[in-house]
Amino acid sequence: PLDIPPVELKPGMAFFNRIETMNIALVHDNIEHQNTTAMLLDEAGYSVEQTFSLDSPWLHPIKQDTPDTLVISIDQPTSDLLQQLQYFRDHPICPVIVLAHKGDSDIIPTTIQSGADSCVIGDINYKRLQTILEIAHARFKINQQLINEISELKDEIKSLESRLSDRKDIDQAKGLLMTSYKMTEADAYKALRQMAMDTGNKLGEVARSLISMSKVLS
Repeated sequence: PLDIPPVELKPGMAFFNRIETMNIALVHDNIEHQNTTAMLLDEAGYSVEQTFSLDSPWLHPIKQDTPDTLVISIDQPTSDLLQQLQYFRDHPICPVIVLAHKGDSDIIPTTIQSGADSCVIGDINYKRLQTILEIAHARFKINQQLINEISELKDEIKSLESRLSDRKDIDQAKGLLMTSYKMTEADAYKALRQMAMDTGNKLGEVARSLISMSKVLS
């Protein structure tokens, strides 16, 4: 057999591009891991669009291009990598899979907590890699749904808090009008609404302005 030396890929250079169903970016710590993982992905039916060395500034182009999947093939996760993965924990832009060729299984939960969607220790075949990618994408999708639901709940809570604050201020402003001008509660409320319509402001804003004015005058 011919002894063909491995070819170093430049950052951003395509490796395999036969299948375009998924845009995969590959980060590696040496040429052997790069070539082995790229070939496994090819056998699994996926293509590597971009490849980066782990010691290069790979995070910036990943943020800009946003691949469908980020695969990191390394000996074992380092403290620097775990720190970089925190970006994906705080900004989940794509599924992140860490393939560690060495290391203890204890590193798996640490890597996932740092921001990876999946972490595998040891050698794998292309069939297992297919499963890993499918699970990572399913987990990423579920996490995105949870994030959206939590965001909606936060917005709803914020809206409720704002309405409660408005109600409190409106009640206080009504009380001031009732005391100062001997109005009934209904008339005080009508007066606040009329002021809101005349000024084009919300009822809560009018109430707060009235409260502030009364404090200055007193």
